[in-house]
Amino acid sequence: MNSRIGVRGLSAMALVLAFVTVLLAVPATMPVSLARDATPGIDPSTLYSHVHFIGASATAGFGVRAPLARGRQGRLEQMTLANVALSARVAAGAVTGDATGLFFANPIPVGTAQVDGALAENPKATLVVADDFLFWFCYGALGADRTPIKDEAQRLALLNKGLEQLDRVVAAGIPLVVGDLPDMQAAVGKMLTPKQMPRKETLAKANERIRTWAQDKPRVAVMPLSKLLVELRSGKPFEAGRRSWSVETDGDLLQRDELHPTFAGSVALVARTEQAANERFLGVRQPNAPGAPTAFEHDPAKVVARLREAMGGGERAGEKAARNATE
Repeated sequence: MNSRIGVRGLSAMALVLAFVTVLLAVPATMPVSLARDATPGIDPSTLYSHVHFIGASATAGFGVRAPLARGRQGRLEQMTLANVALSARVAAGAVTGDATGLFFANPIPVGTAQVDGALAENPKATLVVADDFLFWFCYGALGADRTPIKDEAQRLALLNKGLEQLDRVVAAGIPLVVGDLPDMQAAVGKMLTPKQMPRKETLAKANERIRTWAQDKPRVAVMPLSKLLVELRSGKPFEAGRRSWSVETDGDLLQRDELHPTFAGSVALVARTEQAANERFLGVRQPNAPGAPTAFEHDPAKVVARLREAMGGGERAGEKAARNATE
């Protein structure tokens, strides 16, 4: 009798496990219509109609060049994140950008000018991407009053100034993707000085401040740049957007300065940005869900192929990609 009960128990357990397995498998194939509803007022069909990038050196494409053969026109052209996204566009639409590697010199006026430009875009931007916009509102050697930072509280006060600028984007009703702050200790002595580096506890407080600021703003998505940088630096395979990434498949994803992404790393940044926007604004938690909106190509090799095709007609890659994207 006990033996029969044990067998029945095992059979029941097998059925339960099988049922759980099916349930766990459902989200990967669940139609987008069954995911969380889109944020009220955001139209999935127009979210990516006009994407505008703002930010610092990573967005400005520092050290990123088109991976074209030597001697090819445009090979040495700096590939900003907007240019990478433009080359990676899957559907028609505009991609614009205003980023600078000199953001560190004076973040408040630079950031103010960039937000001014974003709000002045005509036609109006449908999505503003600020992946590294807040970086120099915490990193750096000078506080908001332009005096040397002697207290880590000055960094948090400066961060508030950056968030105040992004509040203007929110007030305009434009969906916004903003990156949190990565730990760039590995870049100290290369691209960063010790005085520019926040303490770990300051970074933790700053990222908590960013998350708290965004929490009650349905039109703000926080892109975990801190997590992505760890993944880019690790050399281990990781998931971003609609694919897996690895050094073996994609080559180096971070430049030797330990601060800036390579071309492939920039595509990964675009992929993670699109993923964050889809999750927050459209309720799509599975990047590969059937019917999920696809704004950008996430395979660096295919983006390079698009660039090479664009170069074939003799036009500069960015110019032809821009023309094709708006036709």
